[in-house]
Amino acid sequence: MRNRRSASVLLYALVAVLFVPVFPHFLSPNEVTRWATVASLVEHGTPEVSSVLPFLGSSFEDLSAHDGRVFSNKAPGGALVALPGYLLARPFVGPPSAVSMRPALDVMRLAGATLPLLLLAAAFRGAALRGGATQARADFAVAALLFATPLFAYGLLLFAHALVAACLFGAWIAFFPAAGGTTPRRDIAGGALLGLAVLAEFPAAVPAAVLVLCAAAASPRRILAIAAGGAPFAGLLALANAISFGNPFALSSAFEVSARVRALRTSGLFGIGLPSPAYFFRLLADPSHGLLVFSPLLLLWPVAFRAVRARTSRAGATALALVPLSLFVVYAGFPDWHGGFNVGPRYVVPALPFLLFPFAFREGGALEAGLAGASVLACVGTSLAFPFVPHGFALPWGSLAGDLYAKGLSAPNLLHLVPALRGMAFLVPLLAACAAAAVLLRSRKRLVAFGAGAAIAAVASLLAGRLDPLSPSLHLQRAYVEDVYFGRRGALEEAIAATGTPQPRLLARRERELLLPPGPWPF
Repeated sequence: MRNRRSASVLLYALVAVLFVPVFPHFLSPNEVTRWATVASLVEHGTPEVSSVLPFLGSSFEDLSAHDGRVFSNKAPGGALVALPGYLLARPFVGPPSAVSMRPALDVMRLAGATLPLLLLAAAFRGAALRGGATQARADFAVAALLFATPLFAYGLLLFAHALVAACLFGAWIAFFPAAGGTTPRRDIAGGALLGLAVLAEFPAAVPAAVLVLCAAAASPRRILAIAAGGAPFAGLLALANAISFGNPFALSSAFEVSARVRALRTSGLFGIGLPSPAYFFRLLADPSHGLLVFSPLLLLWPVAFRAVRARTSRAGATALALVPLSLFVVYAGFPDWHGGFNVGPRYVVPALPFLLFPFAFREGGALEAGLAGASVLACVGTSLAFPFVPHGFALPWGSLAGDLYAKGLSAPNLLHLVPALRGMAFLVPLLAACAAAAVLLRSRKRLVAFGAGAAIAAVASLLAGRLDPLSPSLHLQRAYVEDVYFGRRGALEEAIAATGTPQPRLLARRERELLLPPGPWPF
């Protein structure tokens, strides 16, 4: 029984170890900029990244510049948490180079994203059990968090979203214990977690403020202990800003190198303005990136929330609802609400543990299992093929990932390195996800419903492709991914020939990118 309870976490860890999501010639900006910061810190004792710029090419975007010096444009927390991974890899892979980038970045994302997500899963389950959830329902909620939401992708990539999710929900657990009263020690710990969350992503200050207000509503004196916990992280951020930009209150986002990114920041507060109903709707239902499109299981959240209200304090239940709402309101005011090439609306990923926690306190049936099946297919199926989905691919587990799978392609994983297993490499991570489903559902009836939900999601993606075929530009994007990032040379020329329109700029871009690291992978 103990093994069964931990099975979904162990299976996720297996997928994470097998997965090597560092594609040939694809410098994932969010991840590589953190690698650049850590490499510069370790090798030269400075966050200034000029020493590694020759590896990044002239068009690399996620940088900030001040007084002739160049830095990452990201909040420093994610890089600092990933730093032990770099130190662990360094003796084996050597100094920064086009060759060492892939293994160093791979170990960094295990330290900076996978480990925080696994710790979140353990804390999440413990909080559910202390709140009165049965073991079966706590296991279901954990497995759904890991495999049926976009957190599946962001625990495998060196983005800061899984880390922020872990910190915010960890603070909720500290502030609103299910048993016993609050203590200054818990408030200090929660404050420290909120400090780390903001150090990793500046906009996390909004949900952090919501948590503090909910915690201190009945006892304002708690703010002192919470502030004491967060103060070291505020000091660290002020020091980093002073070193990099000459002012403890200057943020990296104010010094963007990219003209495109600077244009996004010109209105509102660092680009975030008043919430738009259209953006709010698209965060939920956009066919390429909408949260409910990837996790239709969350359609049952209103029912689940009613079940959790009796299991936690009024302030705790209020925070469970307001933290996700605050994130949606913030990013409904951001023109780049979808966050670029990614799985789901990545900016609101830290809301997911708050949305999934109530599911531990309701009795699920066939409908829940079916929606879970559709969610797992969408999140896992997309992520294990190419987790950097361009905007415009409706239901991308079919329109993008399905096409890659049909050609025998999937994201890099260690089994590709074994020639005898190369053709089946994509199956093992998918089977791990299926095994997690078997563990979380525990009954034949619910397993059948789960399979039916996954099948419906697959058929829906096929029908969507028939009813609304890909535009020529999306065909070219998909062919470009196949040609450059999966090493299938000629795919782009074939797609260009099908359009009947020459694409000299696209071909020139390919030639430039083929000169960039990381190197080829044996797909």
